[in-house]
Amino acid sequence: MTELAKPPVNHATLVFERSYAASPARLFAAFADPAARMRWGVPSSNVELVYDKADFRVGGLDVSRCGPRGKLIYHVEARYHDIIPGQRIVYSEVVRQGEYPLSFALITVDFEATVGGSRLVLTDQVAAYGGASMIDGHRAGLEGALDNLTLELERDVAA
Repeated sequence: MTELAKPPVNHATLVFERSYAASPARLFAAFADPAARMRWGVPSSNVELVYDKADFRVGGLDVSRCGPRGKLIYHVEARYHDIIPGQRIVYSEVVRQGEYPLSFALITVDFEATVGGSRLVLTDQVAAYGGASMIDGHRAGLEGALDNLTLELERDVAA
């Protein structure tokens, strides 16, 4: 019997640091609210994110679909392992296209009060199949989403 070739696994630890003019509690709330995450959690206006299930609590599971607008080809499951309001969120994430896994990640989001707002440090420890492009996708997606988070926080101030 011939065994099928298995795709290579690429590993990376991506660390993103941002400062926001919002309290840790307000910043945390933007992560806790799935409606807010759908607004800021995409890297660009060409990408769409839809939650089919959102259960933001320790042990809870979020199920979502994302991809190019109108073509939600990626399925994402996020399981929450540690949540301390205003301080930290730790979750694991699986991204699939159909039945095929593309990446597995452990993501930690730390919130810290600063003079005039908050400091956020997001660490994404990712194992991705099929080359560096999935790692690049994680990086670009998180960079864009964290940039959009600034707009989300400003939106609330203007409202």
